[in-house]
Amino acid sequence: MKKKHEHKYLGFLKNGGLFVLLMLLTFYMICRDNSPAELAAAMKVSDIRFLSLGIGAMCVFLFCEGLNIVRCLRLFGYPVRQTDGIKYALTGFFFSSVTPSASGGQPMQLYFMSRDGIQVAHGTLSLLFELLSFQSVTIVLGISGYLYQHRLIVETMGNFRILLILGLIVNTAVMAAIIFAVFSEKMMAKLACLVVKLVRMFSEERADIVRNKLIRQLREYRESAAFLKQNSSIFLKTILTSLVQILAMYSVPFLIYRSFDLSGFGLPEVIALQAVLYVSVSALPLPGALGVSESGFLVLFKTLFPTALLPGAMILSRGISFYLFVLVSGLASSAFILRKKEVRHGLYDSYCRGRQGYCGAAETLSGKQRI
Repeated sequence: MKKKHEHKYLGFLKNGGLFVLLMLLTFYMICRDNSPAELAAAMKVSDIRFLSLGIGAMCVFLFCEGLNIVRCLRLFGYPVRQTDGIKYALTGFFFSSVTPSASGGQPMQLYFMSRDGIQVAHGTLSLLFELLSFQSVTIVLGISGYLYQHRLIVETMGNFRILLILGLIVNTAVMAAIIFAVFSEKMMAKLACLVVKLVRMFSEERADIVRNKLIRQLREYRESAAFLKQNSSIFLKTILTSLVQILAMYSVPFLIYRSFDLSGFGLPEVIALQAVLYVSVSALPLPGALGVSESGFLVLFKTLFPTALLPGAMILSRGISFYLFVLVSGLASSAFILRKKEVRHGLYDSYCRGRQGYCGAAETLSGKQRI
């Protein structure tokens, strides 16, 4: 039944309905609040070389996310390529950007993983591991940025500090939830029981079906989580990659700053401000934090940019780090959805059979039906 609903949803996307609606809504919100004249004026006085570096920094951001996903999936024996990782990163970026609280990113990434023959349990753990790393670095940089630029932030933020506190609380709670999800078998069992109880309220028969599926998934999840614990060194690599990923994104405002031939503030100061801004707006249930991110930029960066350049700097910074890549990832996701399904189960099975010393998780799961 779940597959049937997923196919109906994806069929709707293929027909252009919801997908086009989301695209139009996203770009309507972008154009509504930003003046084309301001953008043109800012572009005229900015250095295209630094703008190109900003675009390159966002490419590094997507590459690093794809690298982390690929690294985790390869632990389970999947012969995924870096191009697969970039595909999952682009899909996650778009659907996270156009859905409240970034709720649509991981489900669509899991869908594309399942099309490539990746088990749901493995895909979920890989994404949770990547998200845990991302959240950890985000929180540490946010707190470090606030302490590093405390005086400037206190002078400029005003009531915006409430969002910073809220952001730190929510992001820390999310990180704690992920830790429990990955490493606490009891917590996962309790969540599964809760799901079954909720379904039973509507259908006894459906509850039994869900219960059987969850039992199977929990067994696979437990075996996979144990495998990740045995390879704990991967978390250090993932953390370091996430650090490079996030620093690349946070460097975009500095590159915009330099594109106007401004000086006085260095890369660490600008990254610190951007880290605080990102944590402050990331907890809000708005697609891409539209509106709030722009307002926060005008508040936090007003000391760095002259008043005449500040709106254009905001548009260029958000244009490169968000709007441009919403367009790119949206077009890419559209192509991925319309592309013929790629079946790679046999490739995965033959790869697992050829590996020596692979843990029991992969050996147990390799012969089971793909979801």
